[in-house]
Amino acid sequence: MSEKKTLAGIAKLIMGVAGFWIAVALVLPWMQTLPVIRPVMDIIIAADLDANQYFYTQSEETFTAQSHMRSGIRRSEQ
Repeated sequence: MSEKKTLAGIAKLIMGVAGFWIAVALVLPWMQTLPVIRPVMDIIIAADLDANQYFYTQSEETFTAQSHMRSGIRRSEQ
């Protein structure tokens, strides 16, 4: 592999890592303040939920939690 290709690969890697960091550190926190997402975030924070756990299971608890989340969102929209 030539030195030029190696440098191009390293530059792409650095740009990819920087892009990922920008998305995680800047874009995602900013998105939490959007008017569409903010009510959901407020409910999650107020109920002290670990929202990540709901995406990894299809158990009865997930169904119950999803029902509570939907009803809470519906009430906040009224």
